Amino acid sequence: MPDTPFGRYPGGLPGRHAGRPAPRPYERSFRCPSAARRRRVEAPARRYQEFVALHEEISAGSGLPLRPLWWAGTAAALAAGGTAFAAVMGLRGVFGLDVPVFAGGHTAAGPAATSYALIAVAGTIQATALMHLLLATAARPVRAFAWIGGFAVVLLTILPLLLNGPLDAAVATACVNLVGGTSVVVLLAGVVAASSRPFWPDRPFRRGRL
Repeated sequence: MPDTPFGRYPGGLPGRHAGRPAPRPYERSFRCPSAARRRRVEAPARRYQEFVALHEEISAGSGLPLRPLWWAGTAAALAAGGTAFAAVMGLRGVFGLDVPVFAGGHTAAGPAATSYALIAVAGTIQATALMHLLLATAARPVRAFAWIGGFAVVLLTILPLLLNGPLDAAVATACVNLVGGTSVVVLLAGVVAASSRPFWPDRPFRRGRL
């Protein structure tokens, strides 16, 4: 269709202003022009608001649940120490097992239980500090902590079986290490996973993968 200098649509196809080229096939759209303009105007403003909110969240440091982590770690350390002390006293007094196996049968129940409880407290505090370090450095801290903690629990379970001592005491020590270590790892990972979910005003948003 040739262009004409007169008429309602001079210089191009109908629906285009004069002097503008005809739309290409991939540029054509069947959306309402008013809706398209509104979408183009609102989208940049929305992205800007989300960017400002994310920047404020990072600046405030609210993405690191350090306070819940250390509260849970302290409580877990006290619980692990008490449980280890009670387990040693019970196994030595009721069943006559020389738990922990590294203390030997010549050590009294009180010193053996105290040393085992202190080891449990120190290990739990070290696990909490490891989670703190991973939160500050790792892209997926919970997953990294789960892998490291799982490897440590397996090592603590196998190690008593390799020591020279009664087999029943070694198996009992390995079981106590397995239950206690798994409980600490699951508790710390669960606390961090539950505390690392900030929310936007209108929809949930997680700053990074766990």
